[in-house]
Amino acid sequence: MRIRVFLIGLILLCALHAVAQSVPETFIPETDGWRVHLGDDPAWAGTAFDDSAWAMNNLDFATFPRQLLAGRSRWYRKRIHVPDQPGPMQLLVRTTDASYEVYIDGRRVGPPIQSSFRWQTGVTRVFPLHAVGETAGRDVEVAIRSHLYDQAHFVSRPPFVGIGNSGGTLRFQMAVDGEVLGHKMAQLAISIVRLLGGAILLSLFFQQRGRREYLWLGLCLLFSGFSNLILTAQGYIPVSWNGFFGDPCEYWFFAAQLEFVYAFVGRRPHRAVRAYQWFLVAAPFVIAPVAWSSAMNVTIYNWMENAIVLPPILVTISILVVWTRRGNREAAVLIGPMLLADLGSLLIDVQSTIQYVHPSYPGFPRLHLGLVTVDYIAFAQTLFLLAIGLVIFLRFVRVSREQVTTQSELEAARAVQQVLIPNALPSVPGFRMDSVYHPAQQVGGDFFQIIPLPGGGVLAVVGDVSGKGMPAALTVALIVGTLRTLVEVTTSPAEILAGLNRRLEGRSTGFTTCVAVRMLPSGDGTLASAGHLNPYISSPYAAAREIAVSPGLPLGLAADSVYADIPLSLAPGETITFLSDGVVEARNHRGELFGFDRACALAAQSANQIAQTAEAFGQDDDITVVTLTLAGAAVPA
Repeated sequence: MRIRVFLIGLILLCALHAVAQSVPETFIPETDGWRVHLGDDPAWAGTAFDDSAWAMNNLDFATFPRQLLAGRSRWYRKRIHVPDQPGPMQLLVRTTDASYEVYIDGRRVGPPIQSSFRWQTGVTRVFPLHAVGETAGRDVEVAIRSHLYDQAHFVSRPPFVGIGNSGGTLRFQMAVDGEVLGHKMAQLAISIVRLLGGAILLSLFFQQRGRREYLWLGLCLLFSGFSNLILTAQGYIPVSWNGFFGDPCEYWFFAAQLEFVYAFVGRRPHRAVRAYQWFLVAAPFVIAPVAWSSAMNVTIYNWMENAIVLPPILVTISILVVWTRRGNREAAVLIGPMLLADLGSLLIDVQSTIQYVHPSYPGFPRLHLGLVTVDYIAFAQTLFLLAIGLVIFLRFVRVSREQVTTQSELEAARAVQQVLIPNALPSVPGFRMDSVYHPAQQVGGDFFQIIPLPGGGVLAVVGDVSGKGMPAALTVALIVGTLRTLVEVTTSPAEILAGLNRRLEGRSTGFTTCVAVRMLPSGDGTLASAGHLNPYISSPYAAAREIAVSPGLPLGLAADSVYADIPLSLAPGETITFLSDGVVEARNHRGELFGFDRACALAAQSANQIAQTAEAFGQDDDITVVTLTLAGAAVPA
């Protein structure tokens, strides 16, 4: 649909151009000789009004009272000769003021002054002179009443006015519009690229939610692209859009930029930085209305805006410099372009201030490439976008490689874990056993082993290795291999834990909590713990109770750790329940822990019911539940 509209507009433009070429073109500029005066009086539009005391072309502040300088109205007057040529003649008016209305021989032609929220700069209008009578070959009095949107425009140039036939005015208007579009082309293209880049980065973030830098850089590009687009579109959209939408996006860009650089280097903003970010978010809601109401001088507003955005610029560059010195090549690539882009925003206000003081100043140098004009801001933003594209590409490639490597490690760790965690529990005469293992991630650190003893009975070992992934899987493999070897020598839980501790000391970067129990068919047994959660004993006719165990150091911390066997006795029908800390440390959306009281109250349930309850509460870590029940009918207490 948009392509169709564009093509139709292009065809109409070509048709109008062809019509204009078919008749002789006449256009006479009326640039000089305008008298100008501040203030507002309807009588100034009349043909009998004497404007000889008005200033010629430009204003001198010293000749006007302060109350007039604080106003928003200005009038221009000039007597123009209409050439005696066949055909209707037209009056073309183009002014930099925000809104204006035109009077010819005391009568208003065209639309009236618009409300301040609809003011536009650089609006070109064409008025037919035959609408005010036969004007060919005589003089007409043209008066232009204009309104301004800030005090800087009191020193702007008089409006451009010209008289010509339809072909002449059309050709001039096309030339002016083409020149304006050429000045805006580079910035328009950069704005579109920024918006597209922001959308792409946000889509990358939703695919890789762990990469916070994608989110904040995407918002940076969206905010700056939208702000730049509104600024570039001045002359096509109301000026108020920049005050109420463009400027806030500029402040929000710097707030998001701070978040981006911190995410980029893997850090969180300090409290002072976070407070300043909130200030940047809220500032436009106070500053924009004040500036729009002309309660603040435009120069003061520009320098205040610079003062507000300067601290985040300094913090951003400082962070990148620090991380460059630490060897981060991606940060080094960003320093120069980001500095240029940020300073470009500051220089806009600097240029505006200079032009306020010296109206004849043309602005900073520009590069003209045919009809397209490239200024310093477009150059700086182009470098910034190229650097951002390079950095994000390099980071995306690096992250993709890391993800492939991590995925390969996880697949290997998962394969190891599937071998080490029993899918089916062995059948041991005199006991009923059940187990549930739900890792919080793809590969967890919990483990358990159920080993039938040669002389009857069973050895159950439950533990939790610190860490995740392949390192945890390898530690579990070492523990299980060592456990199987130790069982050939001893079945004492304390001696088994001591042997595992000696084996792990110096071979593991973390630690391992573990609990071991040996149960005989008679119900007698022993238990030892290495920093693991205490198990629970329950029966169908009595509430669960926690087994008091002498706490020992986790495995792998000290080679000379000593563990003690604690006597244990189960009656027929009684169950001993082992839990991992993933049950008691489950956390709901309010931040509340599942806790030991809930775990104890739930210990009489089946392993599957305990695990499901903890998961529904809010799983935050691996959940392992192992139950061991002595066969036989339970005796009511």
